[in-house]
Amino acid sequence: MSKRVLRMLAAALVATTILVNPMVADAGSILPAGGDTNYVLHTETDFKIMDMVYKIQNGETVNIENAAQMATLTKVGYADYQSAGPISITEGRMTYNTYWGAEDKEVYVVALSGTETIVENQTTTVKEDLQSGFELSNEYVLNVKNAIIDRIPAGSNIILAGHSLGGMVAQQVAADKYIKDNYEVLNTVTFGSPLIKGFTREGMVKRLGDSSDKNTFYSISSMLNIVWQYAGVNHEDGGYNGDSSAAHCDSYLREDVWGSYDCCGEKKGSTLWVQTGTRMLTLNFATTSFYTSLYGTTSVVRTSIAPKKTTAECYDLAKQAVADGYMSEDALNQFTTFAMVTEEADVETEATEVMDAETEVVEAETVEESVETESVETEVVETEAVAE
Repeated sequence: MSKRVLRMLAAALVATTILVNPMVADAGSILPAGGDTNYVLHTETDFKIMDMVYKIQNGETVNIENAAQMATLTKVGYADYQSAGPISITEGRMTYNTYWGAEDKEVYVVALSGTETIVENQTTTVKEDLQSGFELSNEYVLNVKNAIIDRIPAGSNIILAGHSLGGMVAQQVAADKYIKDNYEVLNTVTFGSPLIKGFTREGMVKRLGDSSDKNTFYSISSMLNIVWQYAGVNHEDGGYNGDSSAAHCDSYLREDVWGSYDCCGEKKGSTLWVQTGTRMLTLNFATTSFYTSLYGTTSVVRTSIAPKKTTAECYDLAKQAVADGYMSEDALNQFTTFAMVTEEADVETEATEVMDAETEVVEAETVEESVETESVETEVVETEAVAE
């Protein structure tokens, strides 16, 4: 292919990526419907992410039963919610049905967040969008490979998941020769990502895309493999009426839209008398490692998750979001991580108050008894004096 044609293709992709859809540079932020300002911890989807952040911090074991829950895991890597890094790796087990019966495998889940520019020197910028869009290697891809090598024993089963840019990188990793030679890539699921490396990826790949999300088509495949680019997306309509930004940020965390897909992106149903979409993950968040992805590094750095808000702050913000009409009271009650901590704090306060009150009563009784004793003793002394 001539350099002139490549330059034209590059210009077209840049125009569609940046001009037609300018939100891509801030894809990590959640936008409330009809708003033009990034809100951190304001919408229901924000609190779903924060709920999972605290489950990871608490080392809980959770079941990931559908695609919306898997998408939430990929979004935990955004710096809006924590500062540990955009790459996470978690140990767990995957169960599913096959023609030969039930399967149960040990797996490592590699979850990748997408484009964001709020972290200085991090390899999640428009530069990586363009490089991955043209199926070119970049430092985000290399850092994910290094994290896998650092954390996952050779020969292990891997599941890759990513949102936006993270989904493109996940496909590149699934197509990487070293990864394929040393690991078993079972599944790759992407959310709002275009087709990348279609002919060389290992394992089953599922691309999920809201019908209003244009990001699912921004790659070189839209020019070289347009049929697969469009036909390879599993579409659902989240009701965004062409609002690509809102669909890209919010849709994939909604179980009412993506709850009918399993954790690896296969639609639930049956074919040839065998159930499909039966994959379920049981993840041990006590094993979760996060990794930074910085420019110019020869090795990745393993970190621990550090939430940007306390549970009490999250609960207060959630109550304010209910008051502002961005989420319902029923949705608020789903976030047990926040409510539980708040209730426990209330219980501890009540217990302290009761203990203090009981102490005051005991002290009062002691004082009364002391006064009564002194009165009796005084009376006895006076009686003895009279008798004398």
